[in-house]
Amino acid sequence: MGNTHHSAGSGVRHAHTGPGVSAKEDTQDMAKTTRKTEETATEKKSAARRTKTAAAAAGVKKTATRTRKKADAPGAIPAISEREVANLGHPVQAPVIPAEPTHDEIALRAWSIYESRGGGHGQAFDDWVEAKRQLYRERGLVG
Repeated sequence: MGNTHHSAGSGVRHAHTGPGVSAKEDTQDMAKTTRKTEETATEKKSAARRTKTAAAAAGVKKTATRTRKKADAPGAIPAISEREVANLGHPVQAPVIPAEPTHDEIALRAWSIYESRGGGHGQAFDDWVEAKRQLYRERGLVG
């Protein structure tokens, strides 16, 4: 006969094929165990249904139950909002971020400041600094 042992606390015998135990017998034992497990699960479901029916007949109010949301299967297409559907096929516009003024923009503004004060030499650096300050402030940048 084959060697058998019990798993601690499970009540399940594990048969090992050996002298006197055929693979067919071992497979049949495993099939019996599987059927017993399936029958036990079915009995539990039936008992739960009977309890619900008895509670309904006795006038007991049903309490709200929550169901867990099933996780999306790998490779599933994610849900999209109505807004996203409405925007399909339209280019996405990036937010406008104010750029720092270029050298040419500062030079043009400095020339404008030079002319507005009537010209005159010796104040080119001050005109440049004022032009840069004005452009940064207009664009909301800290300079």
